[in-house]
Amino acid sequence: MRQRMLVVVAVLVVAVAALAVWRPWSDDVPEGTAFRIGDEVVSVDDLNARNDSLRALYGIQEPLGEEEQDLFRRQAAKSMAISLVLDEAVDEEGIEVTDAEVDEAVAAFVDSRFDGDRDQFLDSLGNVNTSEDAVVEEVRRQLELRKLLAEVAGEVTVSAQEVTAAFGERRRELGEPERRVVSNIVVGTRREARAVRAQLDDGADVAVLARRVSIDAATRDQGGRLGAVARSELLPDVATAVFRTGSGRAYGPVEGSQGWNVGVVTAVRQPVPATLAGVREELRAVLQSEKVQGRWSAWLAERLRAADVHYESDFRPRDPYDVTAWEQPLGGEPSGVAE
Repeated sequence: MRQRMLVVVAVLVVAVAALAVWRPWSDDVPEGTAFRIGDEVVSVDDLNARNDSLRALYGIQEPLGEEEQDLFRRQAAKSMAISLVLDEAVDEEGIEVTDAEVDEAVAAFVDSRFDGDRDQFLDSLGNVNTSEDAVVEEVRRQLELRKLLAEVAGEVTVSAQEVTAAFGERRRELGEPERRVVSNIVVGTRREARAVRAQLDDGADVAVLARRVSIDAATRDQGGRLGAVARSELLPDVATAVFRTGSGRAYGPVEGSQGWNVGVVTAVRQPVPATLAGVREELRAVLQSEKVQGRWSAWLAERLRAADVHYESDFRPRDPYDVTAWEQPLGGEPSGVAE
């Protein structure tokens, strides 16, 4: 039960936290408006307050680039509009969550993120300009939405025939992909990378070199060890270099998001084809989740279109009614060589 509550807090179909202060709508849009929904107005300050709460719970940070900030702002407005639509649905359905359920979920979150240190948790709220009450209300909404989702989706079953058919269609992606065991070094310039590559070709120990020169703080102390990685787990250019390199050989230089990458492939693990018996239950759960998501998305899109949401020009999302592709506001760019 505790783990289930933690999952509710950390990830849901959509993230919600309606921290708006409602004001009656009039023909004149107040200055600082982000969007209006029906006859109510949501200000930029309301939107920023919501983002502060999400930052406290999920670590969401506004990106630095101008284009990325613009996308973040528009997606954050869409997120909040969806939140308000869902809050109305929760009220209509009479869904309630007890204080005990909320307390358990908050405690699970503090245990997970702060090792149970409540004082550290409270300090973190001040650092992101939000309050404990705001976070508690966000958690309450997450729990309410879990119950709403169950009502909207209803009973979902997946037949044995559906599992077999899906296995035939997805066999390739269900298998274990080829993996390379990699140790990677990141340096600031191509010239430095070439010098490191020359040392590796001469037999230098990649772990020793990584600890000495790598600027990738995430892997430097582990001697650059990335472990066994699939192609999809690497940035495209780095993946190309790594997966054309044989076992025991060096690769690079190749430019990544943090700098220039050089490393060694220490082993090649061949792909393992999937079997129906081996993936049956996992595949059934995936199909069931897809059905739930499909019902939820169709229902939510209909509710959103009926809600009469009007965004100000700087906040209008590129796809205001596309809930199937909607995600919680932007995360960060990949770091190092891994996505």
